[in-house]
Amino acid sequence: MRQLANFFIMQCIIAYRSKTALFWSFLYPLAMLVLMLSVFGDAKGAGVTGDDPRLMTVTGVFVITIMSGGIFALTTVLAADFQSGVYKRLKVTDLNRFHVTIGLMLRQLIIIVLGIMLVTAGAAVLFSVYPNGNFFSVLLLIFIGSVLFSSVGIIIANLCSRPQTAIAIANAIFLIMIFLSGSTFPKTFFPDWLAVISQTLPASYLFDLIESQLFYGESLLENSQDFLVLSAMCLIAFGISVKTFKWE
Repeated sequence: MRQLANFFIMQCIIAYRSKTALFWSFLYPLAMLVLMLSVFGDAKGAGVTGDDPRLMTVTGVFVITIMSGGIFALTTVLAADFQSGVYKRLKVTDLNRFHVTIGLMLRQLIIIVLGIMLVTAGAAVLFSVYPNGNFFSVLLLIFIGSVLFSSVGIIIANLCSRPQTAIAIANAIFLIMIFLSGSTFPKTFFPDWLAVISQTLPASYLFDLIESQLFYGESLLENSQDFLVLSAMCLIAFGISVKTFKWE
């Protein structure tokens, strides 16, 4: 347990020193918030809550924050660490694949939560948009999304032999998810065939569930089927990330 704690602290230090990880975890989501609310934030007035359409945009930025922190930030740092041999040296310690994966995901969870807090503060201070929803339900969805997309990031880094390849694949997956999940464009604009495809993506389930909290004020029980599907995707992705983890 002490080695796991030390590994977690070491990973936090690595993330703090990584300009790429900090960009994708904090600066990029905040920039997307400002851009999207400036372009699509047609609701006026301070303190607007409840049916404020800008909450849909904030929902999209929440999902983008979770995905960028889980996929881009983690894939970039982890792929570079594999190439430098950091984890090869850890192989001789008592840490196993499960411990390392848990340590990485805990680090990303903290980073993503901080990113969400920054986005929430930015929406309130800059645009007077205040997210609604049950705090614990939203936090649970952030946790599941963080584990899910961190697992995706670990899987990408595991299966790619070069950092450049890992980053290219992460970029492709990330772009597909943000455009088809509803995070940047409403899915109501999609043709029927594309709407069907979009509903198979984990990011789409996450967006719909967070939107149901922030905009519609619904409970997770009212969306239990989507919640169970997203949870199952999370568990499957986590299992694959542990199983495929490599030390070099």
